[in-house]
Amino acid sequence: MIDGPAYPGVFGPGTFPDGLFCRDAADSPGRDSLSIEEDESEKEEQKGLLCRRCHLLITSARERLEKDGSHLHTFFNPAGIVYEIGCFRNAPGCLPFGPSSTEFAWFSGYSWQVVYCRGCQQHLGWRFAGEDRFYGLIVNKLAEA
Repeated sequence: MIDGPAYPGVFGPGTFPDGLFCRDAADSPGRDSLSIEEDESEKEEQKGLLCRRCHLLITSARERLEKDGSHLHTFFNPAGIVYEIGCFRNAPGCLPFGPSSTEFAWFSGYSWQVVYCRGCQQHLGWRFAGEDRFYGLIVNKLAEA
């Protein structure tokens, strides 16, 4: 054990003196709160979003985007099934399937195509194509990495 005052840290209390290991960025000497917030924001953007069933990486938080003023949307299909979806620029873990359609389109000017998980083939949402392309992924079928 290294001599010095007791500090709570990753390896337990009293194992390292101040400045060698820190529990979090706020404990680091010379760090201001703005740089800490930027670090936290960057970590949030890098979080992977996985298929809840098979844990395949589907997309990341940095791919989030807003459509019609919001990232999250709640819609229902013609059968009355309600979906909460999040919009993403890209979703490499998704596999589009079947023909595109404009029937019952949730976003004006866009066609949609069903997308499945590349790992387990679970329905994860839709790919929308119009003035640009994006994915609408069913929120409760994703898990954070």
